[in-house]
Amino acid sequence: MYCPQCRCEYRDGFTECAECHVALLAGTAPPEPASQSDPTLGLVVVLETNNQIQLALVKGLLEEAKIPYFILGQIATLVSDVDGFLHKWVRVQVPRDREAQARELLEELRQAESVAGEDSAAEPGEKA
Repeated sequence: MYCPQCRCEYRDGFTECAECHVALLAGTAPPEPASQSDPTLGLVVVLETNNQIQLALVKGLLEEAKIPYFILGQIATLVSDVDGFLHKWVRVQVPRDREAQARELLEELRQAESVAGEDSAAEPGEKA
């Protein structure tokens, strides 16, 4: 017997998971699904920035694409929260096997930012 939600195994005679309060299934829990990324491949830097807005956008894109990431130097940004004039640099890292996908997402973001920058640089009433 096992819980289909938390995968905890139970002895025969139990019918409900004590934690999740869902009905138990017969048999043993199937193996955990394989992760999409292999942590033994190491991390690679895909972005260095000191722009908190850009960092938030990148984190959102990576989360939406289910690409795991690590922010190197993020603890330094806590100081920025106290003193807004300090622009600490951080590095966004992803597993090597997800690097190409992450770089593709970031390139789309860069293109969108450059188009937005061109639009705001145009004179009022002038097309960019």
